[in-house]
Amino acid sequence: MRRALLSLSVCWVACQFAITSFAQSRDGDDDYASLSPAQASKALADFRDSRLNGDLCLRIEITHKPRKGDSSPVVRGVIWAAFTEQGQQMRGEIYDANGRAALAFTSTKGAATHAVWISHLGQAATLSQSSGWQPLADGLLLSAFDLHLPFTHWRDTRYVNTAKSRGRPVHFFDAINDTKDAPAKVNFALDRTYGALVKAVCFNAQGQATRTLQVDEFSKVAEQWILGGCSVLDETTRDTDVLRVTEAAVGLKLDPSLFRPETLSKPATPPSTLKKL
Repeated sequence: MRRALLSLSVCWVACQFAITSFAQSRDGDDDYASLSPAQASKALADFRDSRLNGDLCLRIEITHKPRKGDSSPVVRGVIWAAFTEQGQQMRGEIYDANGRAALAFTSTKGAATHAVWISHLGQAATLSQSSGWQPLADGLLLSAFDLHLPFTHWRDTRYVNTAKSRGRPVHFFDAINDTKDAPAKVNFALDRTYGALVKAVCFNAQGQATRTLQVDEFSKVAEQWILGGCSVLDETTRDTDVLRVTEAAVGLKLDPSLFRPETLSKPATPPSTLKKL
């Protein structure tokens, strides 16, 4: 049986975002020791293979906070996530001010495939050719890419070092994009103790940082740890989107059809077991 680690599946995602049992904590200088090639490969493989005990559903709120000026009205949505033979699958719905689904997407991420399908206003879904970079709503930074996190499974992923981040030992990896799409590279960080993705920085072809994803908090639901909140920073404008999970349901068994692109034209029904965080 696979040992479950803290894993961002939403998400960051995540996400993409949870733990069923904690690894043993370590103290001392060894926390910051560099990994051998074998250890680095195992740390990455453990993160990619980690999963929850069951599927999950999250209600989310997204607020855009410009560097200057007032924050935008809250944008609400729902995310479903599951682990299948095809890989990590996610469905997201973003609602307008009247509570109608303005955008819906579904994504698959695994060793063999990455795909993001997007539907606008109930229209037929189309395959995104740019990894889902389009903002989830007008005025936002957050995109399907930020929730799908395809870079965690990019083939060319290299261990960089182990260092301190926010007072904790973290393994840093560079994921190199083998397509012509942006970003050219993503440097992401895995917490050494819990195996959680805690930060990701996107770079353009000139080596300049373009956006930073930061996991801000985790929440515990039914003895499982999931994403509680994260933020995305535009490195040029210094504007920020803040995502907060308001309700969650774990241990679900979602219908596989929920993640099929042809179902995006009709809103899905969140489970009745959602609980406020």
